[in-house]
Amino acid sequence: MASLFELKTGAYRITITRGEKQKSIHLGKVNKKNAGLVLSMVNRIIAANATGDSLDAVTAHWTTNIDDTLYGKLVKAGVLSERQRRTLGKFIADYITERTDWKEGTVATFRRSKNLMLEFFGADTPIEKISVDNAVAFRLDLQNRKYKKDKGQKYSEATITKIIRHCRQVFSLARRRKLIADSPFETVKSGSQRNPKRFYFVTMEDYRRLLEGCTNAKQRLILALARFGGLRCPIDLCGLRWSEINWTEKWFWVHSPKTEHHVGKGKRQVPLFPELERRFLELAETLPEGADDLVFPEESDMPPIISPKKSLGSWIHKVASRAGVELWEKPFQNCRSSRDTELRKKFPEYLVNRWIGHTQQVAEAHYTQILPSDFTDAYNAENNVQIFAHEHAGIGRSGGEVEKTGIVASPCISSACNDVPSDAKPAKIPIMGDTGLEPVTPSLSI
Repeated sequence: MASLFELKTGAYRITITRGEKQKSIHLGKVNKKNAGLVLSMVNRIIAANATGDSLDAVTAHWTTNIDDTLYGKLVKAGVLSERQRRTLGKFIADYITERTDWKEGTVATFRRSKNLMLEFFGADTPIEKISVDNAVAFRLDLQNRKYKKDKGQKYSEATITKIIRHCRQVFSLARRRKLIADSPFETVKSGSQRNPKRFYFVTMEDYRRLLEGCTNAKQRLILALARFGGLRCPIDLCGLRWSEINWTEKWFWVHSPKTEHHVGKGKRQVPLFPELERRFLELAETLPEGADDLVFPEESDMPPIISPKKSLGSWIHKVASRAGVELWEKPFQNCRSSRDTELRKKFPEYLVNRWIGHTQQVAEAHYTQILPSDFTDAYNAENNVQIFAHEHAGIGRSGGEVEKTGIVASPCISSACNDVPSDAKPAKIPIMGDTGLEPVTPSLSI
């Protein structure tokens, strides 16, 4: 352990004894309180090193913020290892390289967040120099930043939330690796990734008009799979195979790289809906003998190219332009959202979740839409039930049911519940007398 000594000159020295060997840390002329603090921290570090435990939060914060001179003395005494100075740019670049499990889309999204961080903080800034105030200022900058200068459009709250979560991911890793004591983004508000303002229900008319902008059967199938199959585009399209379409039982396999890291979520069965069957067959008729088993091979003369590394955004905008359609935001996600919404009106949730390939929680947060027609449908359905109930209870427009039979009809929808025999006689309804329902009690005299 370490001991503190005050020298005749008024300076302080810490002596560390390991067996027969001793090492000294000269603190110079500092006040006794500060010298005692250094001694306490040194003993904490020595104890942690001996047991292999991580430093507690207070000690880790102290080691991160002491100056290079004192830190160097602790390194020379064998208390600490060399300070790992990592710049923000190098640290994030190394982290992305390490994540070999990430898909191309995840890497691209993370790199966009990285570029924004480096633009604001600076690529050469030591990671430990970024403070909580800096992190808060970064979030405010994102709120005021315009990413589409021609339209003056700002980042949505959902986009800002995604970026802040990426920042937390980076600085939490730095904390785990003991490069910093605390994450500056720990208390920075992240928000929600939900953005209902971007919801758009793709109607059958929208779908038909977009079909007019397609130039071949392949393009029409892509559009149908997005709108009627609810597939993620392009990633769910890449693994489709002709041999995995069950034409008899009307379903096909969809391989899902996005969810394959979850047990049993690597692929899913999707119904071969009539429109999908029609478009699959249309494309099959154009293929030469001995064509690739992949429905959308990367090497194809028929545009567009389907690859996990290539977005279909520019292609769908060209289709909309040819069709004279003003394209809505997030075209493919809203096709998927529209299909999820309408399937839930017809089929149980557990089936829809398996077909679309997400959980109920994700569906409610990012896909399921409330449509204007839902309110009129609710009104009409309830109104029909009430009219039926009133008519069969004798208080409807025809009137007189109770008077004729003395039987009050049930509001049950089934006619079997309310059928009255033709020979039914009016019921005799007893009238309560003055004595009421209780038996007469002899009067009491006092």
